[in-house]
Amino acid sequence: MQTVLDIIKTETLDPPARVTEVMNIIQARHAGRVQAMVYYGSSLRELDNPEKMLDFYVLVDSYRKTHGTGLRALLNRLIPPAVYYVEHSSPDGTVSTCKYSILSLKEFEKRCSARAFLSQVWGRFSQPCAVLWSKDQAVLERVWAGRVTAVETMISETAPLLDGTITAPELWGRGFYESYRTELRPESSTGRSEEIVARFADRYAAITTAIFGPPDEEGRYVLRSNDKSWARRRWFFRRMFGKPAAAIRVLNSAATFDGGIDYIARKVENHSGVKLDPTPAQRRHPVLHSPFLFWKLWRKGAFR
Repeated sequence: MQTVLDIIKTETLDPPARVTEVMNIIQARHAGRVQAMVYYGSSLRELDNPEKMLDFYVLVDSYRKTHGTGLRALLNRLIPPAVYYVEHSSPDGTVSTCKYSILSLKEFEKRCSARAFLSQVWGRFSQPCAVLWSKDQAVLERVWAGRVTAVETMISETAPLLDGTITAPELWGRGFYESYRTELRPESSTGRSEEIVARFADRYAAITTAIFGPPDEEGRYVLRSNDKSWARRRWFFRRMFGKPAAAIRVLNSAATFDGGIDYIARKVENHSGVKLDPTPAQRRHPVLHSPFLFWKLWRKGAFR
């Protein structure tokens, strides 16, 4: 029977030329600091589609040396991750866009575990993703181990919400449903979670079997007895703090690239339906105005 690590190791991709070009740009921008680059997101199976924005997590060894400024390094440490943007035209005329999030390798490992209360990282990396580049084999194995921990954390935080026997789609669907409810998302948490599990149904069944053992003839797994009330309270507090935390990260990232505040305004509108029209002053100084923008969006219901 496969282990979770065995399954994680099979999740690989061979990036096309345009993706490699973007990766090279990112590595040059943060020369000598990048430890690994992990691809994730809805376009995971569409790397060849130039209309899809690339989504990377870029794991680094030092915030200060990566950003070059004390303020940006401090913000990355206090409100991780920092978000950057790349737009690149290939020799054949293809235009690629990429949004990448910077997190230290140590912070990645921490936030894949139960030591991280919010599910932002362990929820994301319990899903399919691929390490497109790593500095060396030792780093690659640390990323793999972090992802195994993320899977284990998601299951340990979800299983207590359920009773008796469950199927793999029920387990993972409930976990992603709870996780998405802590974030800023325009789509139905239920619909999105069901779609993700259905798309990779064999993967989630294999992981569930690796942790709980083979299912019965009806495809159901026996859960261990857990404290349901305490698990529900944890998810309640994640919802309470998760959306404001996500909003702060979004506003913080507005200062990272030209036109960032307009990108963030579109993102918030897409995720919540709340429209924000930044002023010229807010575009010039997004971090300075972020408390006011956050309050304005909160009053409009963007984070409920």
